[in-house]
Amino acid sequence: MAVTLTTVLLNSHFLGDTGLGEVALLQFGLLLVTGMAGFVASGAVVYVRRSHRARDIRKVAYLWCGVSAIVASEIGVELDVIPSEWLYASAGLGLLQSLVVFHSQLLIASGRIRSNNYLQIAQTSTLLLSVFVTYILFDIATPRGFMWALTGALTVTLLYSLFALKGSWEEGPTSGKEDKNAPGGLLLKYGAQGSTGSVLQLLTNRANLSLLDHFIGAAGAGVYSVVYYGVEAVWTVARALAPIVNTEVASASSREARYSITRRYLHRTLLLTLPLALLAGLIPESIYTWIFGIEGISLPLRILIPGMLAGATSSILAHHLSAIGLHKWNAITSGIGLFVLVGVGWFVVPLYGVPGAAFAASCAYLAQTSGLAIAFFKTDRKER
Repeated sequence: MAVTLTTVLLNSHFLGDTGLGEVALLQFGLLLVTGMAGFVASGAVVYVRRSHRARDIRKVAYLWCGVSAIVASEIGVELDVIPSEWLYASAGLGLLQSLVVFHSQLLIASGRIRSNNYLQIAQTSTLLLSVFVTYILFDIATPRGFMWALTGALTVTLLYSLFALKGSWEEGPTSGKEDKNAPGGLLLKYGAQGSTGSVLQLLTNRANLSLLDHFIGAAGAGVYSVVYYGVEAVWTVARALAPIVNTEVASASSREARYSITRRYLHRTLLLTLPLALLAGLIPESIYTWIFGIEGISLPLRILIPGMLAGATSSILAHHLSAIGLHKWNAITSGIGLFVLVGVGWFVVPLYGVPGAAFAASCAYLAQTSGLAIAFFKTDRKER
């Protein structure tokens, strides 16, 4: 959280709200690529590693990441959600990030949560260092300078992830039972369900940027990008605990144990997230303006407090459902969230700008979490 905050501060002071908007759209393109790559090389990896070695999964995942980099970036430009000048950057950076995500999932699958956390810290820390060097030492304080900083950070992170996985490619399946069939079909089957949800979730989280850019310009998207960084900071606890839920639920020996694990981590998540959400909303606007040099951050964060709590809850519930092979619910509820976001945002963003986008996002997160809660309790009763 501290490192990411420092990076955001550098961006806000050197790039301004318009530059932040351009950077946010670049990152949107990167995430579209990783979203498509996730149809094979993301969440389903943890599930498929139960029956296959890492070496069997690697070739299929690497090939799919390459295809995704080309296809997803082209689609993003054609749909006008990625500016055409970011086409090649989105493809290249998306490929690097997709490979890092795949390696991260392999670490999670083997229960090496600490190593996975070190990997995330390596990415955020090297990005901060790269941004500092690019903006201050090389005096390239532009969105394109950020692109080169991100390229350096992701390259270092990819090399670190390969080092972290050294010697683990030959390890047996995590369940102890090996399936001799090719893993491609399983990866696509479960990955398609999970990553449909991931892509829809990405659009739910980031579509506000495109709405704001369309209705009030890049400056509005830039302000919301800072607001959303605040939301992601509050979600740090949930995102740190969610992979543990995935791993422990997937390896639990009984139905009762699975639901006990999820309820325990859900309680911890909300207990730690609530103070962070309240703190983010209670900080006065003058403090945010002094820190970021941009006005209009406090009110959207207050409007997003219910959404922050809902998003933290949904992260835990979604990983529980993924761990028991019910990836489809993540796709269904993410689709509901996106529908609510666009439906509400199309009317309130032109009228209220960034606060309207925050209201639309809160409505979307609450709708999504309600759907996941229904799925969780429905499967709980069915299994019992």
